Amino acid sequence: MKNLLNDDQYTQYLSEGAIVLQPDSLGADFHDRLYEHGQNIYSLVESSKSKTAHLDIIGDNLRGRIPEIDDIFKDPNVAGALESILGENYVIHPHNFVHKSSLIDQGFHQDGNLPWNERGHYRSHRPDWALLFYYPQDVTIENGATELILGTQYWTKDFEKDDGTWHSQDSIDRSFGREEMGSEDLAYRDRRLSESVDSLGVPDLERKYFVVPKGTVIICNYDILHRGSRSLPGEADRFMYKFHFMRTREPKSPAWSHQQDLNLETVREDIQPVVRNIWNWSANKDWIAESLGNLGELQNMLLSGDERDKVRSAYLLGEMKSDTAAEVLITALTDEKESVRRAACYGLRACSPLGVTDVLGLASDSRVGVRRLAVYALGTIQNSFNPQVVAGLLKAGSEDKDDLVRSNAVYSLGQLFRNKDVDFQREISSLIGRLKSGVEPNNTDVAMFPRSTVRQSIAYALLQAASNQQFTSDQIDRLLEIMSDDDDRYVQGFIIEIARQSNNLSNEAVSTLLSVLSRLRLSPRPLQLKIAS
Repeated sequence: MKNLLNDDQYTQYLSEGAIVLQPDSLGADFHDRLYEHGQNIYSLVESSKSKTAHLDIIGDNLRGRIPEIDDIFKDPNVAGALESILGENYVIHPHNFVHKSSLIDQGFHQDGNLPWNERGHYRSHRPDWALLFYYPQDVTIENGATELILGTQYWTKDFEKDDGTWHSQDSIDRSFGREEMGSEDLAYRDRRLSESVDSLGVPDLERKYFVVPKGTVIICNYDILHRGSRSLPGEADRFMYKFHFMRTREPKSPAWSHQQDLNLETVREDIQPVVRNIWNWSANKDWIAESLGNLGELQNMLLSGDERDKVRSAYLLGEMKSDTAAEVLITALTDEKESVRRAACYGLRACSPLGVTDVLGLASDSRVGVRRLAVYALGTIQNSFNPQVVAGLLKAGSEDKDDLVRSNAVYSLGQLFRNKDVDFQREISSLIGRLKSGVEPNNTDVAMFPRSTVRQSIAYALLQAASNQQFTSDQIDRLLEIMSDDDDRYVQGFIIEIARQSNNLSNEAVSTLLSVLSRLRLSPRPLQLKIAS
């Protein structure tokens, strides 16, 4: 039985961006074994000369190396929290990692828009993705506690550079590099970290070190600002296992234990409109504000305010659900500032479906920065019943010359695929065709891992479709054939999950899967590979 979050816990998650859990089904022996696994994994890294050990040994193969790690996700408290946040039929992302504390100070950052990614998507605000941190030992300040800035999942720095290219880092202070992280002057580090927090321009932010007992699980909003703090010399290793989970279905009713209306008394005033909007979306409730302020003042905040003002005003404009407010947001979608355009997307989501035709027109705008956000907005404003929107996204996802536009377009299609009541078979087949070798080439190699963010977005879109309507056996066969030749491990992982959920596995599909498995070099488990002295 899953122990779902209650109303107060879900509100806390939406407000603070994190919730702490104790997996009561797991005992001290389990946590001790996971700690030993962490030590052995890093012993392998130290003996390895592989330049890709960060993924081959300490990341992406953890569930193969340590099969019992899945017991964490099966714990009733953990499983209940994940379902409360992400809805039923959530899935685990193929990327995972085990972090070990060190003497350096990590800078505050938001994880890449896709794991290990320098070309991702704009952040959803809605609980579409979640991070899970598991600690197999007591965590103290001295051994390097994880630090979060509560509530920051709704704010960020601009994604685009002045020249229109994409920032490869998601750090709040992109100048906080290796020299700053490892400076012998600890006071200097601390000062730089405080300055980076101040640079967000939001007063009274709460920085919190998570000092927690052995076995603790923390589930975080994927977009929250966080970092690994330094350990002190002589302290025992602190390990943190990290996993990503993803939503596949649109909420039809509250996934948590819902008993009462939203209580905003404990929520920061500047994010109350955001929390209110997400709560109503999660509960599948429509809400129209009676009075939210002066439209002209909100427009000025959107255009010239700081990050906090932009986001807050955009949601308030969206909640008006008026044609006039929608016009303000649509105009803002063409603003020269990326931060204004991005905030406008969130507002358009809140006033859905007003302004859809105009946003669709901007998907073919001559300015690439406008197109990127227009196609993103079309996915979030929930127009799955509008065939023109679907057709427009499909066209942008296949024909636009900018890979970020194509990636965002198919990512948005995935959000529309969550609707069970619409037949998307034609669109599904079209996207399968775009996964073929040579159609979408690799476009990033950050972390020495060449891959395609467009293909990953396509595969995730198809996974969401597969969770809501049955694929034909022919479609599964085509996907598995494509997977066998794809060098992107995350595309492979998504396709395998699609096959796992299918009831239409043909003999050919089974044969393809077995063929792929026979070629794999299985990762040996750490306890079987202790380093000889």
